[in-house]
Amino acid sequence: MKITLLDANCAGLESCLIGYVGGEFIDQGGLMRRVIPARPNCFIQIILEGRHWLYDLHTRMHREAPAAALFGPSTNYRFDMEIAGPLRTFSARLQPAAAAGLFGIDPVTLVDNFVPLNPPADLIDTLRAAERWEDMVEPCNSWLTSLAPSKACNDPVAREATRLRGARGTIPIQDLADSAGLSLRHFQRRFRQLTGLNPKHYARICRIGHAVHRKELEPEASWTQLAHEAGYADQSHFIRDFKALTGTLPSDFLRGQTPILRYPKWAG
Repeated sequence: MKITLLDANCAGLESCLIGYVGGEFIDQGGLMRRVIPARPNCFIQIILEGRHWLYDLHTRMHREAPAAALFGPSTNYRFDMEIAGPLRTFSARLQPAAAAGLFGIDPVTLVDNFVPLNPPADLIDTLRAAERWEDMVEPCNSWLTSLAPSKACNDPVAREATRLRGARGTIPIQDLADSAGLSLRHFQRRFRQLTGLNPKHYARICRIGHAVHRKELEPEASWTQLAHEAGYADQSHFIRDFKALTGTLPSDFLRGQTPILRYPKWAG
């Protein structure tokens, strides 16, 4: 599985958009399944070729991913991704409050869920006809800009949520509340309204997500080192959080997983 990261390079979308991801899954002659760990932010996914399903571990049901969809944050390991045959996707990684800012959707309803989207037909055609991932950036920038992002993306709490994501969940929540000029209780309530998650849970997901990404990129890195980078002083605390958010122990995480190649490598 190869992942290509692309910068949006669009000043007008910085408050809502982190960047883009091109994904290529090679047909391995059978069903491929990948664990989907907890994830803090929403993303837009457009399928360019192929199909894939989400297997819900709670309901034991399969849900086919729409051709275009907005995926909300995941609070724990709940879904496996199942792919049969080749698959190509183009996705937009969104900032924490972007679901409300771009689409007017209540982020709380998106938690552990997804909703179909209907991008302009000419946009889908343009993306599928593009020869390079880089050629897909500008058409998507134009589409997202046309949605006229609301002030929700620039809300003081939204800005602090973006700062927390950039710091991989390692900023104390009280510091974020102080920076936003709000009481801790008011900040926590507003944070959930904008992102769908409470800030402590969001921070936990960011911290574990950083450790997962680093391990996938550098399998030789020790979990002790990665736990420290993620802000954990207690190894047992790290292991508990890791198991809750990925469905497995750190020592078992890479076992049976299809290797991920990311270009270029990202820090978080």
